[in-house]
Amino acid sequence: MQNLAKGYDVIGDVHGMADKLHALLTNLGYSYKNNIWQHPQRQAIFIGDLIDNGLQTEAVLTTVKNMVDAGSAQALMGNHELNAVGYATRHSVTGKYLREHNDANTAHHQAFLDNLPTPEQRAPWLEWFKTLPIFLDFGSVRFIHACWHQPSFAAIQPYINSDNSLKEDAWEAVFEEDSAPFNAIENLLKGIEVDLPKGMSFLDHKGKRRYSTRISWWLQNADSMRDMVHIPTPAVNAEILKELALIPADEALLKASCYQGNCPVFFGHYWLKAPPRILHSKAACTDFSAGKDGPLVAYRWSGEQELSDQNFVTSLD
Repeated sequence: MQNLAKGYDVIGDVHGMADKLHALLTNLGYSYKNNIWQHPQRQAIFIGDLIDNGLQTEAVLTTVKNMVDAGSAQALMGNHELNAVGYATRHSVTGKYLREHNDANTAHHQAFLDNLPTPEQRAPWLEWFKTLPIFLDFGSVRFIHACWHQPSFAAIQPYINSDNSLKEDAWEAVFEEDSAPFNAIENLLKGIEVDLPKGMSFLDHKGKRRYSTRISWWLQNADSMRDMVHIPTPAVNAEILKELALIPADEALLKASCYQGNCPVFFGHYWLKAPPRILHSKAACTDFSAGKDGPLVAYRWSGEQELSDQNFVTSLD
């Protein structure tokens, strides 16, 4: 499944939006036959975060799993799939859920719980989530949900199977806060975070005030901290962005976190705003806020080593 002549269609975070997914697959030239969306020459890559936010969870999961089972798609684990398993799984010793059932965690997961209201309905999907790989590396192209970070791959290596899915006995370890596997999976599926300078904060896409932010790890150089950090909703956070622009870039942090690869890398997670644009010639994000009011976006990759804005396709095309 890894050597299709015409390449891959890298689909961003679907977040329970089946109508947008079916529109995008249509626009990409996939047809619906025998309950499976398929393309005669191409394969879809789902970049993770299939669930939460939208209210069409079962339709999305059925669509994607049928495609994966038939060989017309591959799917990665996103942080929402990881969290769903943790939310449903009790620790073997303490009996506590791996992901705490507090108000914030439950609110982020509510659409999945509402759409599949019984444990019996959720169980087969949670078992499938456990089989999803954390990353795919085909040599000439790479895929990860949030951040391609070599030190984190080294740290997580003892906890993953040969297909890059988490081992069955690794789940408790990756939810043990501040452990090496916990920090690694946080980096890979949620992004590398740093604290903002004292007194600085911003509002995220859900209106929550945050005092730390993710690094724009896809950068190869930066002049200021404004360049280095990823802060969504820039219009709302204009003042802090002006302040960060006056602070020189942290060269050591940039060197430790930036992408070192020579081949293209695709990812999702970052709630960018349309119209879709590549981040540089080797890096493209396909998450343009489909889980809220944005289009679902795919990048149509056909082997090129220099990425282009022209290869994006959206659910609105």
